[in-house]
Amino acid sequence: MAETTQQCFFPGLDGPIAVVDIETTGGNVTRDRITEIGIVEFDHDGVKEWSTLINPGMAIPRTVQALTGINNDMVADAPRFEQVAKQIWQRLEGKIFVAHNVRFDYGFIRNAFADLGFSMQLNLLCTVKLSRALYPEYKRHGLEAIIERFNIPTSARHRALEDAKATYHFLKQAQQDKSAADFMAAVQLQTKRPSLPPGLDPSIIEQLPNGPGVYYFYGDNDNLLYVGKSVNIRKRVMSHFSGDKASAKAMTMCQQIRDIRATETTGELSALLLESAEIKKQQPIFNRRLRRLSTLYTIQLLEDSKGLLRPKVTPVTEAQRHLKMYGLFPAQKKARNALQETAKATGLCDHVMVPGTDPQSPCMGRQLKRCEGLCVGEVSVVQHNVWLMDALAKIGLSAWPFAGRVCLVEFTRSGDDNDKRYTAFLLDNWCLLASQEGVGDPDIQELSRMACEPMLDRDLYRYLCKALLKPAKDTRLLPL
Repeated sequence: MAETTQQCFFPGLDGPIAVVDIETTGGNVTRDRITEIGIVEFDHDGVKEWSTLINPGMAIPRTVQALTGINNDMVADAPRFEQVAKQIWQRLEGKIFVAHNVRFDYGFIRNAFADLGFSMQLNLLCTVKLSRALYPEYKRHGLEAIIERFNIPTSARHRALEDAKATYHFLKQAQQDKSAADFMAAVQLQTKRPSLPPGLDPSIIEQLPNGPGVYYFYGDNDNLLYVGKSVNIRKRVMSHFSGDKASAKAMTMCQQIRDIRATETTGELSALLLESAEIKKQQPIFNRRLRRLSTLYTIQLLEDSKGLLRPKVTPVTEAQRHLKMYGLFPAQKKARNALQETAKATGLCDHVMVPGTDPQSPCMGRQLKRCEGLCVGEVSVVQHNVWLMDALAKIGLSAWPFAGRVCLVEFTRSGDDNDKRYTAFLLDNWCLLASQEGVGDPDIQELSRMACEPMLDRDLYRYLCKALLKPAKDTRLLPL
């Protein structure tokens, strides 16, 4: 450990400041560990510098050793984080946490304290974003570029205290270059809002709408990282940057964001449906990977000449409207497997549940002592029908509550009736056939002409169930 003290007055900042830099075993906030921490504390009473190596309790990768110069031997006898946690806490508590790319350093330190059962909540100041605000004429704002730009003396790059000192010198230089009003305006803007990704232009946030819609996070080379939806796009986007330290995945995603775009929608339902379609179409890196299925299958129960209910696997688009559908499956085999597993668990007869078996002899399930005996006359048709319906009830879909097609219209919540924006959806048997956007009232005839091949998936079914069975105030059904 090392600590030095010198007198220095840094005017214009309200409250004490801690400039922090850490070195780690890697970039995963939940898996990797801190190997070194350097802190420069300063307030109206002066400046203190402190640093220590930390034993991470894991091997340091060779690539990281080459970058930082910190190897396994150097940290072997160093204290563990919990042994210096009190000192670190005392140096940070009540201070503005300053770092170059603050979400990285703060995310690791906050998680380290969380592992010890302590919750850390500090105001943050990112000097990457401060540099962008104060020196917009420059394209590069990494610490290396700043050191070169201002000729900041440093003896060891990628060592915690040296990088913290370089960040502190940048603050001093920026305060000298700019007026007190401009400097403090930039500082206060950072400390009063969630910490934005270092590669993101803050002006992009200001351009985001406050209404419902879908937003898109893009990384380098315009790669799509994530698609999300909200009734308030700007507020939801900012929440990503307030809570990203909780998981490695969220932090990794936010570190990569370079651009944000948004598509406004009429309301929440439109946003839900657009988000679902976009995720399936574009397969963003950080979204749940959903595959657009050309055909979904379901199970329906058909009564034979003896009154016995027999499951039939059928494409959703060919399902009989008056019959209940059970489950949504990506393939016929998945549906048949579900029937076989249901038979095993409930004592149902394989002659009913497995197509192609001989109904004139004991089924395989009976021979294995798991069929209750429909095939040998020990169970009645009525009883077997009841067991079958009970067994499938947990995957049953709600019956389509209409005689045929319906038009569901979502309107904006504001504006005169004649100027209200709308999105109309043509629906049939939980399938989306067409959609139309406009102002005023939808053109039902045009919407009907736009109808395409029925489309249904689990997400769509869930959203439409809520929209149709529990309609929102800003939606209504129109007759066809």
